[in-house]
Amino acid sequence: MERSFIQLNDLPDEILLILLKNLQNAEVLYSLINVNKRLTTIVNDSNFTKYLTLRTFSSNGLLYEFTRTILDRFCLKILPKIHDKIEFLSLESSSMKRILLLTNYPNLYEIGLYDIATEIAKDLFTDINYFPEANECHCHIYSYPYTLTYYHNITNNFPGGLFKYVRQVSLYDEYPFEHDFFLRITQSFPCMEN
Repeated sequence: MERSFIQLNDLPDEILLILLKNLQNAEVLYSLINVNKRLTTIVNDSNFTKYLTLRTFSSNGLLYEFTRTILDRFCLKILPKIHDKIEFLSLESSSMKRILLLTNYPNLYEIGLYDIATEIAKDLFTDINYFPEANECHCHIYSYPYTLTYYHNITNNFPGGLFKYVRQVSLYDEYPFEHDFFLRITQSFPCMEN
């Protein structure tokens, strides 16, 4: 039987996407961006840029270490090219400041922070909602003016403010809502439809 040698570039885009979707997005971007025009186009797809985990993790029992060399490549070559496509970012405290100050992330709506010291977390977040039954905590982080048309998972700790672009609001809490809370919602979202 004759052996054949197939390279990534020989595979059709559809097969390549199926294979790459089984890898961590950070691995795909780090390994294939700027290899050639075709692979760069494929890995710039939202499948690989929308949700990005830039931290040490275990993939199939193997430890993927996010070394300084990898972080440097992401900060210098990759993030500046895809920053506007990132919607979710997962970071470790050791690289958090460098990555967040690197560029603007205009479509970022969720961030996961890992191994963060309690004091740093207290300094960063003031509007934290604790849900002991779910063993979770949530925090809304946004810049003003808030231009999105939705505001999800508002809790009793909602501080108020004017959100003139918001049309859709959702509420979430383990504790009953009070009457003054609904007054705050009505005043904060004058254009609310749902």
